[in-house]
Amino acid sequence: MLRVKLLSYTYERGRAPALSDVSLTVGAGECLCVTGQSGCGKTTLLLAIKGLLHKGSLTGDIELDAPDRCQEPFRDSVGLVFQNAETQILCSTVAEELAFGPENLCVPPDEIGRRVHSSLESVRLTGFWSRNVERLSAGQKQRLAIGSVLSMSPRLLLLDEPTSQLDAPGKAELAAVLRDLKRRGYALLIAEHDLKPFEDLADRFLVMEDGRILSESNRIPIERFEFGASGASSTNSDARRATEHCWKPRAQLGRLDGDKARRNEPAVATDGLHLSYPGVGEVLKGIDLSVVQGERIHLHGQNGSGKSSLLACIAGAVRPDSGSITVAGKKVTPRVSLFGKVGYLLQNPQRQLFEDTVHEEVAFSLKRLRLPASAVDRQATEALETCEAGHLATRLPLSLSFGEQHRVALASVLAPRPELLLLDEPFSGLDLQQRIRLLRILSSLRDRYGTTVLMASHDLVLDPSWSDRRLTLENGTLA
Repeated sequence: MLRVKLLSYTYERGRAPALSDVSLTVGAGECLCVTGQSGCGKTTLLLAIKGLLHKGSLTGDIELDAPDRCQEPFRDSVGLVFQNAETQILCSTVAEELAFGPENLCVPPDEIGRRVHSSLESVRLTGFWSRNVERLSAGQKQRLAIGSVLSMSPRLLLLDEPTSQLDAPGKAELAAVLRDLKRRGYALLIAEHDLKPFEDLADRFLVMEDGRILSESNRIPIERFEFGASGASSTNSDARRATEHCWKPRAQLGRLDGDKARRNEPAVATDGLHLSYPGVGEVLKGIDLSVVQGERIHLHGQNGSGKSSLLACIAGAVRPDSGSITVAGKKVTPRVSLFGKVGYLLQNPQRQLFEDTVHEEVAFSLKRLRLPASAVDRQATEALETCEAGHLATRLPLSLSFGEQHRVALASVLAPRPELLLLDEPFSGLDLQQRIRLLRILSSLRDRYGTTVLMASHDLVLDPSWSDRRLTLENGTLA
């Protein structure tokens, strides 16, 4: 179905090719997984196949069998699901989202209804017809994005890091959906770090590095790297050395000992916190939580367990139905401002990036605090350097890679030097090296600023001793 021959591509103003002589084939009813570290060219390859690279230099051939040879195949026969599923979810309800594509293709209304029903069944969302998309879990949003693509009747499905924001059950559900699609004759091309969920689904695995295909195998290439459900582990010697280096700051910082923790005042405390959403029900059920100043807490739980809702309540972004929240000695109410005291990193960094340059993005909150211009520039530059993003200062934030956007968003919430840092799924979309880099950054905050860190993640931390405590949230309650 798909044949790519000697494909090369260099981005406009790019210094080196993003793709170099890439050749591959994918047949109907076949699944091909492409893997490699961030920046190796996986996403660029999918964009090229979809026909979305309009600038730069593109050479080579992309051939796709289509029923109508006169029809532009890239528009109708190829469906692309982006790494961040939220970027292609545009409507308010599940049904509206599934109907959006066919409506824009001028499909007759009766056919649109049939496609919506078929897509709901294909992605196992049959009971979610009228559900508000904002109330879906990460796994449900991923399947909805796939369904919205399926409703336009593609023959080849491209998926970019489809498991990056999913927990283990979510990955299993996604694999089951893709297995059914493969059985029905869809061709699947998946770019992914975590290969384990596709072990029994993929027919072949390609390894990419620096825009080139290094190897092809019908088994997971564990001799290079291996990812597990708990996050990522590596057998690659370079990754092992990087991991060992990452823990040096943690060893120097040490854990917050019990006596010191008891002497410290609470940085955040919740008492009997309850929260419910229309059409979803109760998501937080009497949460009692106390975190002392300087603690590093890992809040662990599966998608939909209530982690994001708890962080949103603590940050003051969502008002609970009942219960109380105290942050930095202040009771959180609609009239109390936590600006500058609490840093809140959203799961999707694109939701909090809006300025024209990275430096302006990081400086925005500092200007809102009415700091002198010299202090604004100094603290913005320091935050970027802390997050290893100083070289991105003049770049447009939304043009960056997902990992770079994460670091810029983190710098923007660190710049005011908050007392409390809330991180919602900070490992989503990051490969092993990027996770190591993030943990290294977080490990330095307590000594430098005395920052309290509350990190919510469905993944286990690479080094379990990084956190002073690990709390588990299950079905809206702390276990």
